[in-house]
Amino acid sequence: FDLGLLRIMLQHEINGAEDESEFDYDDGGPKGPSRWGELKEEWSACKTGEMQSPIDVSSRTVDVIPNSAGLTRNYKPSNATIVNRGHDISLKWVGDAGSVRINGTDYDLQQCHWHSPSEHTVYGRRKKNSSLSKCFQLIFVLVVCGTVVLDT
Repeated sequence: FDLGLLRIMLQHEINGAEDESEFDYDDGGPKGPSRWGELKEEWSACKTGEMQSPIDVSSRTVDVIPNSAGLTRNYKPSNATIVNRGHDISLKWVGDAGSVRINGTDYDLQQCHWHSPSEHTVYGRRKKNSSLSKCFQLIFVLVVCGTVVLDT
């Protein structure tokens, strides 16, 4: 599968996605990130929790571990399904897509998704996941048992 074709398909899907009705990414809007914790009772941790979505990634909230010493990737070729869910693009693998080892514990790859625009901010700025005129830029956030692991 050609990655360039995948990128074009994703750009088309991102541009063609319908707006999410329950929340949005307009920072100043009534359904924006600063209000997510008020929109639904089950989302209250977004307002009261520490390190709940949306997270501002900065030197205050993240420890940078050079060379990802505790992270080992063991990816395998696998078929997958891509779905535009309106607020994000989801990738779900079929079969064994490999695993990621974090500090000695293996985690099987099953599903990942990314938001456009990004759910989280970096030093207060919301990023676009891709652009036809720029290189692909993603921020990978993996949450395992309450621990946030970042990779760019």
